[in-house]
Amino acid sequence: MVVSPMTEESKPSIPMHLQQRLAECLEELQVSNYQDGQKKLICLSEVAATYEKLFDFSKAVEYYQQLLFLSRQMEMMDWQEITLYNMGNCYRQLSQFSESINCFTKLLEITSYTGNRILRISGIWGLGTNYQNLGQYQKAIECFKNLLAVSKEMDERSLYKSALGSLANVYQYLGDYQLSLNYEQKALLIAQEMEDIEARGDSLVNLSSIYLQIQQWKEAIEYASESLAIASRIERKDLLMVSLNNLGQAYKSLDQYQKAMDYLTRALKISHEIGEKRVRSAILQNLSDSCSQINQLEKAIEYNIESLHISREIGNQYGEAAALSRIGNTYQYFRSYDKALVYFEQALKVLQDIGAKQSEQQMLFSIGTLHYRKQRFSQALICFQSALNLAEEMENTSDKAKIYFAFGLIYEKLNKMAEAISYYRQAYNFYKTVGYESHAQQMLKTMYKLGDEGMRS
Repeated sequence: MVVSPMTEESKPSIPMHLQQRLAECLEELQVSNYQDGQKKLICLSEVAATYEKLFDFSKAVEYYQQLLFLSRQMEMMDWQEITLYNMGNCYRQLSQFSESINCFTKLLEITSYTGNRILRISGIWGLGTNYQNLGQYQKAIECFKNLLAVSKEMDERSLYKSALGSLANVYQYLGDYQLSLNYEQKALLIAQEMEDIEARGDSLVNLSSIYLQIQQWKEAIEYASESLAIASRIERKDLLMVSLNNLGQAYKSLDQYQKAMDYLTRALKISHEIGEKRVRSAILQNLSDSCSQINQLEKAIEYNIESLHISREIGNQYGEAAALSRIGNTYQYFRSYDKALVYFEQALKVLQDIGAKQSEQQMLFSIGTLHYRKQRFSQALICFQSALNLAEEMENTSDKAKIYFAFGLIYEKLNKMAEAISYYRQAYNFYKTVGYESHAQQMLKTMYKLGDEGMRS
């Protein structure tokens, strides 16, 4: 069942007990400045942790920095370890990935000396997550597979679940959706066995993201609705934001644009509240898509340019490519094909740099389609051939059918009917293989029209 959007009155507010505890901690910190260092360590830690719970990550970092400085002065390595871990997480939430990597790298240096295995593998997770956010997917996979092996050896089920979920996320970005689904389903099973509602919420929202990618909208809505209910119950704003974004994306794909924009606008508001720029970039892109569908094209471009600036600011190359692609799509809608081509080619370069082959193949097809519309057939053929090479490498049958159909269109335009029929026949065979009967029948009609009597039966 789909969870209805909450009203303004029903949205969770900042818990009063956290505000009260923060005031108490700050008062204690004032007093501790004149007392022993151990007491000050504890006070700084509590203040920083409370700001973190309030999603004020900048303030949390400010106090964690003081805590790190003091713990180094006192040569308290155990305090340094946990502080570096917490600082790394706060920087990650602020999308300051280089600073976060620096914290987790220093944490690994200390844990190699102290032998603290729990914080060591937490540091490996932190590095992997940052590499993923920066689009450095092979580095991320290396970290998460290392984490998976170590956590299994230590029988740390919570960390093992985290490693599975992290690998699922990376493979989703790389377009290997079946492998991503396998990892996340295992992660969900572990969360259920542990009766960990928070981990269950994380897995549910990740599964909804995967189902969005493979265009199974019903499943995406079902899982996102479950994660939304959990997020509301446990007052997890980050989980609430992603769940709302996924619901918005699903309803957008079902052409329910007003409902989609309601969810997405709420998600955008939360992203500002908690300072989450990476997800905000994705939300803006989904809002742009919805605006495009209801002919608010100037607004669509505004959303995408804002998304593009955020992605470049935080170093999110995948988000950068997505924003460039969407801007190109909007200009294509305006029939400004040369402008669209500029943005598509920029997106292609980024996708090639990060090794996102599925998205690269789709972008090559889009560029080829633009060349076709401008009757630049030789350039179109080059793009379609490159797209076909990737589709064959990834064994993507439905995309191969679409590409062979595009080849047929070009050769038909060039009045080379034998070649056109040959490509249409291959498209027909692939459409039959994947069960796209209406497409296959259209291929038959096209070949009949061109005089391919061999296809009559």
